[in-house]
Amino acid sequence: MTTPFPTLDTDLDAAGSAPAAAPKRICIATPDLLGPITNGGIGTAWHHVARMLAAWGHDVVIAYVNRNAVDADLMAETRERYARLGVAVEPIRPSAGGTTALSRVSAPTWALLDWLRARPRPFDLVHVSEWRGLGYGPLLAKSLGLDFGDTHFVVKGSSPTLWACEGNRQLVSNGQELGWVFMERRSVELADTVVCGSAHLLEWMRDAGYALPARSFVWPNVFPAPDPAPAAAAARAARDGARLEEVVFFGRLEPRKGLLLFVDAVDRLVRRGRAPARVTFLGKPSPNFEGLDYVARATRGWPVDVGTHTGLGAAEAVAYLSRPGRLAVIPSLLENASIAVTECLHAGIPFVAAATGGTPELVAPADHPRALVAPDHVALGERIADLAAAPLRPARPRREFARALDVWARWHAQAAPFRAAAERFAARARAAAAETPPVTVCLVHHERPALLRMAADSVLAQDYPALDAVLVDDGSESAAARAAVGAIEADFEPRGWRVVRQENRYVGAARNAAAAAARGEWLLFLDDDNVLFPDAVSRLMRAARAAGADCVPAASIQFAGDGDPRAPGAAHGPLVRFLGAARALSRIENVVGDACALVRRDVFEAVGGFTELFGVGFEDAELFNRLIRAGRRIEPLPDPVYYYRTHPEASMIGRMRDGYEAETCRARALGPHVERLPAEERAYAAWIARTAAAEVPPVESSPAAAPRSAATCVIALARRPSRLVTDRLEVSVLVDPDWFEWAWQRFGEAVVELRRNGRVLARAPVRAAGAAVRFAAGSGLSAVAGAVYSVHDTGDGDVLAALAVPEMQRARRMLGALDDQDRRAVRGWALDPAEPERRRRVAIHVDGDLRAVVRAGESRRDIARWKRTGGAHGFEWRLPPAVAAADTARIDVVDAATGRPLRGSPVRVAEGCVLAGARSEGVAAQLRRLADRVGRGAAHAP
Repeated sequence: MTTPFPTLDTDLDAAGSAPAAAPKRICIATPDLLGPITNGGIGTAWHHVARMLAAWGHDVVIAYVNRNAVDADLMAETRERYARLGVAVEPIRPSAGGTTALSRVSAPTWALLDWLRARPRPFDLVHVSEWRGLGYGPLLAKSLGLDFGDTHFVVKGSSPTLWACEGNRQLVSNGQELGWVFMERRSVELADTVVCGSAHLLEWMRDAGYALPARSFVWPNVFPAPDPAPAAAAARAARDGARLEEVVFFGRLEPRKGLLLFVDAVDRLVRRGRAPARVTFLGKPSPNFEGLDYVARATRGWPVDVGTHTGLGAAEAVAYLSRPGRLAVIPSLLENASIAVTECLHAGIPFVAAATGGTPELVAPADHPRALVAPDHVALGERIADLAAAPLRPARPRREFARALDVWARWHAQAAPFRAAAERFAARARAAAAETPPVTVCLVHHERPALLRMAADSVLAQDYPALDAVLVDDGSESAAARAAVGAIEADFEPRGWRVVRQENRYVGAARNAAAAAARGEWLLFLDDDNVLFPDAVSRLMRAARAAGADCVPAASIQFAGDGDPRAPGAAHGPLVRFLGAARALSRIENVVGDACALVRRDVFEAVGGFTELFGVGFEDAELFNRLIRAGRRIEPLPDPVYYYRTHPEASMIGRMRDGYEAETCRARALGPHVERLPAEERAYAAWIARTAAAEVPPVESSPAAAPRSAATCVIALARRPSRLVTDRLEVSVLVDPDWFEWAWQRFGEAVVELRRNGRVLARAPVRAAGAAVRFAAGSGLSAVAGAVYSVHDTGDGDVLAALAVPEMQRARRMLGALDDQDRRAVRGWALDPAEPERRRRVAIHVDGDLRAVVRAGESRRDIARWKRTGGAHGFEWRLPPAVAAADTARIDVVDAATGRPLRGSPVRVAEGCVLAGARSEGVAAQLRRLADRVGRGAAHAP
């Protein structure tokens, strides 16, 4: 089989013949590792890489970047396990500074960058997968000439997010995944060397628009040679020729791994009376697909023995498959270099796999007819039936494991390719430092004289030799502002720098005026509330030249208040870094940079500069998106070079108009991506962007602040006291996944506490996103009268949600009912007659556990005339597969604020449908009764 990409053995130099001749310091950076992660394919691959490198005499350190790195017991166990292999493990816990997609997606790679920089000695090689862009930060720093000149980065092609989504026939689901798509591509493009286990993935990357490095190679994953011991050889011989007894689906329980294809194939055999005696599903569930529920439903009527194993580790899974008579079925719809196939080839386990992706590249061509099959359920079913009628035979690898391993050993032992890469880095860094093209700082100001003085002083203090500056006063009228501008003009004049005064036209026009008066080849924009580091221009310019960039946005240190951030003892906020030119994610969130960015003047003018809209922000995001659309290279500097002031009084946007302002700003940023599309495609793109933007958490004044909205953490009564008879009140907290992720990344744990009137009653750890945490709120209801319960984040004490218990005890008029038809969803309505315009929320409990909180905001014609509210008081909760399959489930539906049950609650589930309990009172009857009670007649009843 020929491939358009060279194989790794072609990269061996003449000196690379002795594996232990040149030991190196090698780092493997990964969020997935065999041990902390039970059976991940990437983690299994890195496990074998680490142990083999250590066996060859290299000094190996695994940088494990994962939020569970805070688990001291787990990490101690992991370190001990790898120490026995001669490998060190360093846990690194990423800490996000906020809740936006930018902060969440970039936290791991910045954590790795900071850890690598802090090492006393640099590594010779760093291995990292492109998966989720973990290596992007260090690779970006190297491309900008900042660090790692003597470190060779090897990026392993594993499983790009978009590639996996396409294989799963699924859509990218959130902004974090959009960020991964960008970071994965850039990780590959910035790598010193790329190695993929298959030509298939390199071809996919090329077709997906990756600019693949010249040093891109194909070679199998590091995997030990088969055990030559007599016992192992005898076990392999026993499997060769055995009769089929059990068919085992081997892979994660998700569509991409062929789960649906496999079930359809076996189901076809069942209908034809040719099913195997036993079928087993061996693999962990997927977080994006309810695989276990699907298997339970799909196999319910099969007249075969069905089993599942979801918790086995890699070695345990191979041991299970090694029993004679077991056939592994690996019907993946898309694979790179399947670890499952490799494990079967290595152990001599008979298997049949889908001939998709890179799988055919792993199997000896002579064995393709027996071991590979088209990704079609009919073909797969027939192949299983054929194999049942003949002795099972294991397939052979295309490349012998010993040969593949020898090439890896020799490749790591050599020196010439790595030395050449280091010399290229040094030459590029020298050239970047030698050139100092003129740069103009474009400083804009409006009515902030004290802040302007600090900004101007920071410009005057720059150490860059070819510096120019322009100050544009955008219509300041106060005497203090005029005096400050005049004083700065006097300071500028001896240097030939200029001051431009104009009528107030807002920030975009002010920046354009500064650019028009500039003399430099490069422009650096600066607002009057920010302060540059003394070497800001020098560092930005060196980075731009080293990377060949057209624009370099700067990272910053946040600073609150009106004081001078350079003063001794000044309190500084977090470091804010930007992701870069993420074409997709930048449509919904500015991840590219701040207005403080260095940009080539000719490039700035070619895209038309800033657009000028009075009173509307996001002109910097719009400019960045224009540069992206024009194909210009934007490389953000990950190191801070200025102080960004966050005091709300210091903002240049002075005419915010709530939702209108926010939507106008987002439309402005989206514009460059859609302006040349046909009208209907523009409308569709705008709708998609608005829908996605609605899920972006609001930006807090400080990125370190925890989310505080009611949607973050919903509280409801898990078990309502029945007519005040019981002496205990139980409260449940339904945890939002975003808060759970944020808490883990920042504090290493997610813990909430229940307080009554401010006093802490109990604390509880949260084990999983979307979980419900239950508290016993009090003993003796007399003690809770007049009490207010609140749930807090223990990390910083912020209130996540609150519940006033007296609401439940008063005779509050809350109306609501469940529909009494048999359905596969719980449907009903709820309203508060005292506040009919307010949308209620209902809490849904399954067998006493809080499962969901649903907003009653859907339109209902039968309530539409009630006080002319439009009838938007309906709700629907579709049964999850696990609930639908539980024929004895009881579902309680209550008002989330008061704990009062809706009429018709509880209901039962039978055969996947909701069966009404006590017959609910109709809508009209309830409203009529209420109207009669309050003396308003029946006029309001529908």
